[in-house]
Amino acid sequence: MGAAGALSRLVPNVGGPGAPCRKLYEGVVRSMALYGAPIWAESLTAKNAALLRRPQRALAVRTIRGYRTISFEAASLLAGSPPWDLEARVLAAVYDWRKDALSRDFRPAPREIEAKRAEFRQDLMVGWRNRLAHPSAGHRTIEAVRPVLPQWIDRRHGTLTFRQTQPCWIHCLDYSS
Repeated sequence: MGAAGALSRLVPNVGGPGAPCRKLYEGVVRSMALYGAPIWAESLTAKNAALLRRPQRALAVRTIRGYRTISFEAASLLAGSPPWDLEARVLAAVYDWRKDALSRDFRPAPREIEAKRAEFRQDLMVGWRNRLAHPSAGHRTIEAVRPVLPQWIDRRHGTLTFRQTQPCWIHCLDYSS
């Protein structure tokens, strides 16, 4: 959380570095948070997953230039950042697959490893989509993006600005539900 807080101060909502730099900062903290994930991912509890959500939410809010009151689900969705506990499970699955292959004296080629990683990543997207089916807040924002989740995550154009995020923030309040 300390690294996330320090980096968050470098990226104000209005002005500051652009989207690529914001994603880079998010990636740095993600790498720190998921260090050793293949070892601890299987024993991840709900309490520990909540600890992972705190820095992810802080960085996602800064990535999308949103208010600090936006929900975790909406902020991570708009930032295109799957929950880190799901990502930890992908890292663990790839590690276990490689370990199993090596124990059978099979050295997978880099393209095979990438194919397996892509397969596990698809499982992550299914798990994330299932979680987004029952969000705790930000219902309207999630309803808008969830049907096009893969396209949203894989897009190579368009970045959110502070002004563009404001309608999403208003929907994240979602007093009706």
